[in-house]
Amino acid sequence: MRIDVEDLSWGVPGKTIVRNVSLAVEPGQTVGLIGPNGSGKSSLLRCVAGLRTPTGGRVLYDGAGIGSWSARDRARKLAFVEQTADTESDLRVAEVVMLGRTPHRSRWRGPDAADHEIVAAALRRLDLTALADRPWKQLSGGERQRTHLARALAQRTAGLLLDEPTNHLDVRHQLELMELAGSTPQTVVVALHDLALAARYCDRLVLMHRGEVVADGRAVDVLTAPLLREVFDVEAEIGRDDLGHLAVGYREPVRR
Repeated sequence: MRIDVEDLSWGVPGKTIVRNVSLAVEPGQTVGLIGPNGSGKSSLLRCVAGLRTPTGGRVLYDGAGIGSWSARDRARKLAFVEQTADTESDLRVAEVVMLGRTPHRSRWRGPDAADHEIVAAALRRLDLTALADRPWKQLSGGERQRTHLARALAQRTAGLLLDEPTNHLDVRHQLELMELAGSTPQTVVVALHDLALAARYCDRLVLMHRGEVVADGRAVDVLTAPLLREVFDVEAEIGRDDLGHLAVGYREPVRR
């Protein structure tokens, strides 16, 4: 799936939060949205997901406007995982993940063998098999996040939008999740705070500041000391770690 964002703006009365953003995400590409709090990453993702209506511009999926899709069609083609997703239900983990199969079934048909196989694979991929029968209310924050990620995988969509998906996850599961995002054939747009994870696993980084895109390209071209000083107000050093991955070291905040 190709995603095109064309001159997109969105805001609330009296304040523009996303301003004239344009970007093209190629099929199968993993694009990381980075930037400080309040830069517009989450708002942009929600517009791309069709959950907010832009005040200007448009979003195209394989050349088609998202407004032409029904909610069911959108859920078949696109999965969205929020920063924090909660529910008051008493569903078990496997039942939450099975919700990802709902768009692919008729209203009158229950899950079949293929649905159960897909859910089992998603549970394995997110290290949740042992928790399949655990009630949602008994899960930790990280386990809940992994459950919603598994649900998104079970949707089997061409596009995957992730808003701070590593929140609440321990280091191991952060690495596994980002490895998944970087290796899946799906088109992925992921908002991240961790610049090292973004640099390591994303094909391309889009740096946002005050609602606008200020840099777009390879990690080595986007994560530069001058840009980090301008956008994040920190003095930084860019280098390589022992494994050869791009590393960002912070010396001190910028005093303005």
